[in-house]
Amino acid sequence: MQVAGKTAFITGGGGGIGGGIAEALVEKGARVVLADVDLDHAQAKAAELGDAALALTLDVTSLESWAAAKGATEARFGPVDILCNNAGISTPRMDLEEVPPELFARVLAINVTGVQNGIASFAGEMKARGSGHIVNTSSMNGLNPFGTFGAYSASKFAVLGLSDALRQECAPHGVGVSTLFPGLTKSRMSLDPKDGPAADPETLAALLPRMMDPVWSGRAVVRAIEEGQAYIVTHPDYRPIFAARCEEILAAFGDPAQPGYGTGASATMA
Repeated sequence: MQVAGKTAFITGGGGGIGGGIAEALVEKGARVVLADVDLDHAQAKAAELGDAALALTLDVTSLESWAAAKGATEARFGPVDILCNNAGISTPRMDLEEVPPELFARVLAINVTGVQNGIASFAGEMKARGSGHIVNTSSMNGLNPFGTFGAYSASKFAVLGLSDALRQECAPHGVGVSTLFPGLTKSRMSLDPKDGPAADPETLAALLPRMMDPVWSGRAVVRAIEEGQAYIVTHPDYRPIFAARCEEILAAFGDPAQPGYGTGASATMA
């Protein structure tokens, strides 16, 4: 699917990876809607991108907010061809038993239910038209879980699962689905010591040189949309960790737990 002339709706579009996706799409001739809970950030990014961009307020946890944003988008640009479910939050580093229940619920509400709300708002019409593409932002934490980020990892693994299921549902209708797995990227989330991988300014300073400019993640997303790629990995240096985890899981596929299971033989107990 070529993105030129298409309309893209991007959540968390006011900066970071969402802003990078918007910038990359505009480079290729698309129109973009920057939907963000912080309208000031969205408007600032839209001003950089010019008439091809529209900034809107969106609370991804609210279907009413989605409906309002969808209506405003269609009034300006027409139907949405590309949906990028990118908005998300992280947590400070802490062991799982220390995560307050309300924080765990908020992470799931934004990172998982927010994605589902976007799918519910746009996927049906894409399938009916027989065209479109949906990009859901997971994380390298959605492939490689890390201690002290359990709540965030849980939410990003959920995004992978629902994306894979959605791809099966959408494929017969000509609608593509991609899952984005970014690593360290310059964004409000990663640059804020209170809410990201950097626990303190010293750690942040050490991580900063490893953080990718978000426009490059955005360009990877555009390639995936145009080439129909299912998975987008922007930071291949995590591959050895992922490979080791996959090997450990595959090694668990040994003999069936029940003797004779799957062979038609009756199970016998010693």
